[in-house]
This record gives sequence, structure tokens and C-alpha cells, in this order.
Amino acid sequence: MQIQFEQNTIVSAIVVIGWIFSLCFHEYGHGLAAYIGGDSSIKDKGYLSFNPFVYTNVGLSIVLPAVMVLFGGVGLPGAAVTVNNARLRGKHWESIVSLAGPLFSLLFTAALIAFILSNPPIPIEWLAACSYLAVLEILVLIFNLLPVPGLDGFGIFEPFLPRSIREKCRNMQQYGILILIAILWTVPVANEMLWTSAYALAFTLGLDPHTVFSGQSSFRSGATPLSIGVIVLAIVVHLIRNKTKRQREASAADACAAEIAEDSLETKSELKTKSEQK
Repeated sequence: MQIQFEQNTIVSAIVVIGWIFSLCFHEYGHGLAAYIGGDSSIKDKGYLSFNPFVYTNVGLSIVLPAVMVLFGGVGLPGAAVTVNNARLRGKHWESIVSLAGPLFSLLFTAALIAFILSNPPIPIEWLAACSYLAVLEILVLIFNLLPVPGLDGFGIFEPFLPRSIREKCRNMQQYGILILIAILWTVPVANEMLWTSAYALAFTLGLDPHTVFSGQSSFRSGATPLSIGVIVLAIVVHLIRNKTKRQREASAADACAAEIAEDSLETKSELKTKSEQK
């Protein structure tokens, strides 16, 4: 029983860690395309890295998707990379930036499947975890390419729509994804169609159904304790980041105050010197 629990936890951990890395790779694709397209601020913000803590909102971009995956949902990143479209060289680059994320996800999934099919000398539970992770990657790739405001599938052709339609769709972005996820959670047929499509594509590409479902079963069995750990870790990281941010702001304020005081002393010294000269 203890051994099975440990194996399930290991499978869940592998899936979540792999999932977080894939999210970073996805967002790196967006960032790299934006940087090449003309938005140099991407590099200054640290987006050209695989560090999940540089994103706009770690909670929405990393933690929430990971928790959703742990509970069997679709884990989409939430606006992790902020792109200044005004700096991009034309509408086609806006489209390329949206396309780059799914393209990098596709590359990650292809590499993962190639690794699985190479029969690597790893424990069977690790192979099962990688197989289930591949299905999740396919699932989200299909979902993310749907032409719904807020998803990359819509962002690919959004730049070429009339301005009036673009503005209306932008107002719908924050609701489009939520409505779509709500449908998947509450309408069994829609959720089943999405998962069936992902499984069918995965099996067509050569993944073993038994290994995939074994990974899924182990993942869901070990997801509960791991989800609690992820949430606790997220809270700790959030507190540390806030403390570090406050310390930096305090240091910057102290440095600024010291500089002002020094300038004030220099000014007084100059005035005193001029007064003595007179």
C-alpha cells in the first residue's frame, strides 16, 4: 500500500513538473517571437528564460494551471507574457506571436512522444507518467487552438479582423476562456469529445493505451496530496516574493533619500562657498 502510494505520488510529481516546464516552453515561444518581431522589452522583463517566476502572474500562469491539471481539468496558462504590440513590426508579427506558443508546445509534445517511443531504460511508472503527460499536452494544444477570444487560436487571426470587431472580442477575452472551461466542466459531452480527440491522436501517434491509462490512474490517485503541496508551495513563494519586493522597494527608497540628502548637502556647501567669496 505504501509502495503504491509512493509510486502514485512520483507519477503525479513527474506530470506536474513536466507540465510546468512545458508551460515555460510555451511562454518562451511567445516571448521569443515578440522579441524577434520588435518588442525588445521582452528581454528586459526576463521572458527569454525558463524561469516560471518572471511571468506576469505566477498564480494564474503556473500555479492555477498546475492545480487544474491535478484535479483533472485543462490547465491553460493565464497571460504569462505581456507583449507590447505597438513595438511589433506589423500585424503579421502579432499573429506570429500568438502562433509561436502552440508551435513550441507542439515541439515539446513531439520530443516527448519521440522519447517515449524510443523505449528508454526508465521505470515503468515514469514511462506511464510521460505517456499521460503527452496526452495532456495534445489535449491543451487542441483546446488552445480553438478560435475563442483569449485563446491563441483566436489570437492568430485576430490582428486581421476589423478594429470594431477586435475591440469587442478583447472585451470578451476574460470571459471567453472561463465560459469555455465552464462548459467543459458542466457539459459531459463536450468534455468527452475533447478527451476522446486527444486520446485518439495520441494512440494514432503510437502511444500505448495501457501505459497511458496506467499513468492516468496513478496520477489521479496521487494528485490530492500533491495538489495540497503545490498550493502550500505557491503560498510560500508568494510570501517570499512579496517580502523580497518590499525589501527592494525599501532599499531603493533609502538609496533615493540618501542621494537627495547628499545633493542637498552639496548645494548648501556651494551656497556657503559663494557667500564667503562675496
